[in-house]
Amino acid sequence: MMKVSDYILKALQKEYSINSSTNLDEFNYVENGYVDSLGMIQFIVELEDEFNISFSDEEISSSEFQIVGSLIKMVERKINQ
Repeated sequence: MMKVSDYILKALQKEYSINSSTNLDEFNYVENGYVDSLGMIQFIVELEDEFNISFSDEEISSSEFQIVGSLIKMVERKINQ
């Protein structure tokens, strides 16, 4: 299994690269156009499959889910539960 941060960054950078100077703890990948609504569904399914976790509707709709750094922490918490 790939490291959570590596997996998420690779998935988000399929079409556009994220500048190395970007602060991932504040970077909103949705607002910055890295995924659209259909892409979000695919991204969620890929994360759940890769890490054998599941997200609630509340988690998916939270602002925390849209920030790269927060999403990485959320996935890591779920893996360790």
